[in-house]
Amino acid sequence: MQHQHIQTIVETALCVALAVVLNFIAMRLPINVAGGSISMTMLPIAILALRRGCIAGGAAGTLFGLLDLLIEPFILVPAQVLLDYPVPYLLFGMAVGGFSKLYKNLSIMPPDSTSTDQPRQLAIPALLLVVSLLTGGALRYVCHVFSGVLFFAEYAGGQNVWIYSLVYNVSYLGPSLLASILCVLILMPILDKAVPVR
Repeated sequence: MQHQHIQTIVETALCVALAVVLNFIAMRLPINVAGGSISMTMLPIAILALRRGCIAGGAAGTLFGLLDLLIEPFILVPAQVLLDYPVPYLLFGMAVGGFSKLYKNLSIMPPDSTSTDQPRQLAIPALLLVVSLLTGGALRYVCHVFSGVLFFAEYAGGQNVWIYSLVYNVSYLGPSLLASILCVLILMPILDKAVPVR
């Protein structure tokens, strides 16, 4: 049991460090004048959350959000800091981690060799991975949209602030989430075989 806790702490630290490194190679679009960039920072948090559950995922998300605040701060008021940094990543990690047990149960079940539904049986864990990241990504998106509406309305100009915030935040979160989903679909089966979580 003690060994498992140490392993989880080490994996959490590695995933947070990797998320920070991936954040340095992010791409900012011209529209993103008030922050936000296309990056793979969600990938290591998602992998950790799927392997170790919602507590580890939430902890990694919170730690990354706080480090991101230290590295690249954009501070207006304390509530905005919470909605833009630790809370979105906390919710992302916890939401993805909420699917961890179900994913592990489905992915360790061998396909029924007598069944003609093998492709469908293999697709269920993959579908669960997609749903878990979409759920976490949606929660992160909601945080950033509310932050945009409440604290960055001046950037909307004459536009409807809700539409501006929705479009602004999907411009970087959409591609980031899509790239993370594709990588998770490739990496999770490999990690499950190479380094299984007991």
